[in-house]
Formats: sequence, C-alpha cells, structure tokens
Amino acid sequence: MKKAVDELIVKHKLTNSSGEPIVHLHHMEFDYKENQAYIKFKDPNNFSATLDAIVRVCDEAVLGRDGYRNLAAVVPILFREYLVSDHRNKINELMNAQIHIGIFNIDNDNNSNGILVNDHEVGNGAFRSILDLLNTLIPIWKAGENPVIISGDTLHIKIGGDGRNVGRKQNHVMITFCLLNEKKGVLKPDHQYW
Repeated sequence: MKKAVDELIVKHKLTNSSGEPIVHLHHMEFDYKENQAYIKFKDPNNFSATLDAIVRVCDEAVLGRDGYRNLAAVVPILFREYLVSDHRNKINELMNAQIHIGIFNIDNDNNSNGILVNDHEVGNGAFRSILDLLNTLIPIWKAGENPVIISGDTLHIKIGGDGRNVGRKQNHVMITFCLLNEKKGVLKPDHQYW
C-alpha cells in the first residue's frame, strides 16, 4: 500500500524541486463494521525517539506490561507491547553497560569477615557502584548552559535509604544518594540516584 501511495505522490508531482516527496504516508485506518484496523508505517527518523518517550512514560506512570497491552488493544495508534518491551530491554542493556549491576551473596557458612549475620538475612543481593554512577553523572552535571557543578567544586552528597519487607523472608534495602549542590532540585524524586 505504501509503495502504491508513494508512486502516486511522484506521479502527481507532490515533490520539491529536487524530486523528494513533500507528502509522507505515516498511517492508515480502516473501519469494517465494528472492527478497526490501524496500519502504522515506520518512520526511521522518529521511531526510536517515540519508543524512548513511551518507555519513559510507562516507567514514570508505573504502567506495567499488562496495562500497556490492554491500552494498546483499545487504542490501535499505540505501538504493540512487544516493541516497547524490546526497546526497554535495549535501554537496560545500554544502562548496564555504562553502570554495571553487581551481584553478591551473603552466605552465613562462608562468612570470613566475622560479621554477625542472622539466618533470615542470608541470600543474594545486587548493587551499583557509586563511582560508576558518579563517572556517568558528573559530565551531565557539568554540561549545559547552567551547570550544577563547575570544575573545582566540592561535591556534597547525601546518602539515604530504607528497608522494606517483601514477603515473609525477604527484605529489600534501597540506598539512594543525591547531590546537595543541586539546591532545590534535591527535593525532586528524579534527582535521587540509586
């Protein structure tokens, strides 16, 4: 269909002086009785940016896979859920390449440091290195028209955290840090790094 429309665009001279089409086909909608069909043609210039935005909105709104799948079933203009999921996985791979997630195991039998560990605290854990996070964030804080930090500034970092019971036998402890140099920006949740 797209090829036929593109040929019609050229045939009817809907092009600029260099022969490039000035009209582009992005999508088609069909209604048949109570059924709807929506065909969206990929725009290579906008495809990845749009998926980035959808992944971010789903994360910020805490919209899970099933919720998005139900929404996409009702609104046929939205990308299919598998495309969003694949794009989220690519973003996670890029992030993990820059800021690796380390895994550790607290084993009560193998405790050579003399640390007292309760039996209910034995298990696996995950962490990100604060140095890796700072190596990634400092260039961002230095960039822009109004940088948060300037070379030679002292970084004032506040570390906080909380623990949560997840089920009967699991506890999660989330440790975050924020840059106090950001002044009022410190109060925003997206300025808390973990």
